[in-house]
Amino acid sequence: MDMFKSAWGIEAALAIGLACAACGGDDETTSTTAGTTDDGTTTATTSDGTQTTAPTSSDATVGTESESDGTTAGTDPTDATDPTDATDPTDATDPTDATDPTDVGSCGDGNVDADEECDDGNDIDDDACSNSCVAAVCGDGATQLDEECDDGNDADDDACTTACVAASCGDGIVWTGNEECDDGNDIDDDECSNACLAAVCGDAVLQGSEECDDGNDVDTDECPAMCLLAVCGDGYLYEGVEECDAMGESDQCDDDCTAAECGDGVVNMSAGEECDEGAETDMCDDDCTAAECGDGVVNMTAGELCDDGNQLPDDGCTPDCQPESKRAFVSSALYNGNLGGLMGADDKCQTLADAAGLGGVWLAWISTAGGSPNTRFTKSMQPYVRIDGVQIADDWMDLTDGSLDAPLNVTELGGPAPVGNTSCAGGGHPTVWTATLADANPWATACNDFTSTAGSGLWGEADLTNTFWSGWCSGGNCSWVSAIYCFEQ
Repeated sequence: MDMFKSAWGIEAALAIGLACAACGGDDETTSTTAGTTDDGTTTATTSDGTQTTAPTSSDATVGTESESDGTTAGTDPTDATDPTDATDPTDATDPTDATDPTDVGSCGDGNVDADEECDDGNDIDDDACSNSCVAAVCGDGATQLDEECDDGNDADDDACTTACVAASCGDGIVWTGNEECDDGNDIDDDECSNACLAAVCGDAVLQGSEECDDGNDVDTDECPAMCLLAVCGDGYLYEGVEECDAMGESDQCDDDCTAAECGDGVVNMSAGEECDEGAETDMCDDDCTAAECGDGVVNMTAGELCDDGNQLPDDGCTPDCQPESKRAFVSSALYNGNLGGLMGADDKCQTLADAAGLGGVWLAWISTAGGSPNTRFTKSMQPYVRIDGVQIADDWMDLTDGSLDAPLNVTELGGPAPVGNTSCAGGGHPTVWTATLADANPWATACNDFTSTAGSGLWGEADLTNTFWSGWCSGGNCSWVSAIYCFEQ
């Protein structure tokens, strides 16, 4: 420091000297020469030969100033030459004056200041650094960089997710108010469809536990409202397939979804059936009750020839359902001479008896070249009675002795004998095709053995009890219509 002051003092002295010289009179010039002595002092010699010595120590008095009159005056070195007055390095060159890091800049100047997260020096608000010098992040409310949206909230179920991705069906997040569900997959037949609709029966998409889904609310097709395939017993009537569906057996519907009917082969106890084998069997009557003698239903398969609903004797039907008599009737229907021969006539008797619920086996009282009552009938030892119970003969012998106990003029239905259109005795009589005499033997050929409407015929009269009951009128033609006699065998 002392050396610094000494050097500075020398330079100051020289400067002062030069200045003083310049300030001299117009006619007198003073020059000054500076030098350094061996002891470290500085001397200054003016043009007039005067010499001034300046000490180099810190307490030395700096030189003299030559006046115009040649005198020298001493000067306090601190008055004008204090080196701190102009060259103090803190006065104008303090490095903090222009580069103090605490000085605050502005957002957008490209410099990241202490209160800025970033500063990219541009006015683009949707890049990595916003115009407020905040680094772009999802949730700041500004759509930036690769964001699809940014609503500035933390709600994940609105139009913009918390990942700043626009809500869409299939993203696995349920968009409230727009989606019913969102399972995040592309499987259309699970509990949530690819349209983000919850699986429901009737949406026409087969999903979950559904067996079918035809997209309609029709309950009578193959896929009813529960989206389960139509099956018998589901309670829905499958049109064209089921006759009924009562979710089981009812008095109107069998459990196979067919209408309850005796003889359909399905036992329906709700409809009162005890059995149903599709037809009469030895165990089941044709009214679907168990076969039993005395039930009022003749079951010929079970060996019954009669069944009067009881098991009492002497009432026409024995306790084991065998007739105590043989029945006979005159047909309620009228036929021309073409009866179809013996077999055709027998079929007509059986059909009428069956239709009337009489049961039994029935044959027609006619004769052809193929046979007669005398050769075809069972010759019963029991009485012969009409359908109304009136006896007409004691037995076969009494039947064929030429007279009846009562006329055979009651039909299988219990009505009177019908009147045909023959002209016998002027017409209007209940004539009956027979071609048979009262003794059960053939009379003559009629209507080509009852196979044609050509030729002449032979008739009995139903209201008569003598031999005329069987052989009364002949001739005429086979196109006329009359009844026939039928006997139980």
